[in-house]
Amino acid sequence: MEVSSPVLQARRFGGRLRLYLGVYRALALAVAVSQLAVNGDSMPVAAGILIPTATGYTLLKFLIPVSPRSNILGQVILALDLIVCAVLVWLTGGINSPFLLYTLSPVLSSSFFYDSHMTAMVGIASTLNVLLVQLANPFYDFSPGPLELGYYLIYIVAVALSASLPYLVNINLHQRLRGEFIAEERGRLSREIHDGTVQTLSALKWQGQVIERELKRRSIEMPEVGKLLSLVDEARVEALESLELLRRYTGCGQLVSHLKNYLHHLKQDSGIDYHIDLPGEEPSLPPYTELQLLRICQEAVTNIRKHAAASAISLAMTQNNGHLLITIADDGQGFDFDSQSRAAGPQGHGLSVMKERAEATGGSMTIISAPGQGTTVKIDVPIGRR
Repeated sequence: MEVSSPVLQARRFGGRLRLYLGVYRALALAVAVSQLAVNGDSMPVAAGILIPTATGYTLLKFLIPVSPRSNILGQVILALDLIVCAVLVWLTGGINSPFLLYTLSPVLSSSFFYDSHMTAMVGIASTLNVLLVQLANPFYDFSPGPLELGYYLIYIVAVALSASLPYLVNINLHQRLRGEFIAEERGRLSREIHDGTVQTLSALKWQGQVIERELKRRSIEMPEVGKLLSLVDEARVEALESLELLRRYTGCGQLVSHLKNYLHHLKQDSGIDYHIDLPGEEPSLPPYTELQLLRICQEAVTNIRKHAAASAISLAMTQNNGHLLITIADDGQGFDFDSQSRAAGPQGHGLSVMKERAEATGGSMTIISAPGQGTTVKIDVPIGRR
């Protein structure tokens, strides 16, 4: 089975995270061992027992790292890790324990491989563990003072940073990999459309032309063949437009430029003139809103080309009070909007889809039309938040 490159990148990055976590755990153990070697006389419980035990446990964690793929088992392993860290701190001085850095390991594990709720629970559990083993420690006397309180506050800050910073990095990684996956999927779809739908439509047109020539040779009049060829041409143009959108559109401030190019190609293909009144700068829109607006405008212009018998299109875009207003008007034959919007045909369905796209962005769409008076489409979407 072929695995896409973003998936492979995610797997490799997950492996690196486990490696980094194992290296951190080993370094934290080395710090603890060095402190135990210096303060061995003041920590008799740790002498000769905890060092080999903690070393063996660290090696075991390196060989069997945390894995969220088996969720229940992973959570059990994470809970056992918290218990082991609590015992290490309990036996080596509580807040003064050399294993405090080591206890950040389960926090890092949860921030790397689990969601924010699990990470918050592990972070809280770690801070409570240190506090409880400090308050109930039969091996060491606890005399609360400013120094111990300061150590504990520093530990809380360390837990917070360990829980939040890797998690934020992880979110950014997921977003980047998701973007790469979407780009790769769009490339795959564009190839399928080109090699499948477009080529099939080209073959259909060629076969239709063969039939048309044969009918003319036999002096047989069949207007339906011409209509069939026109429908094939329209379908091919729409497929190529979708192909162009998949290949080039990135959703990063390209709405104005895409609309200009779309109208320019429309004039070349159909002879319909256009007038545009667009802002010099791209409006600041979320990628999803930008894509929906582009598809609405494309559908509106496609309807004009197919049904309006128009000679010119006017497109205007203005911003006012946190809203973006797009107006598309034509000088065509118009239609009865109420009856057409209720129709079960392709145009009625297309109008419904346009309205749903506008509402999905938190905006609205209005269509004004009457027979012989052209059509005006107004789209109003909020742009105050990203």
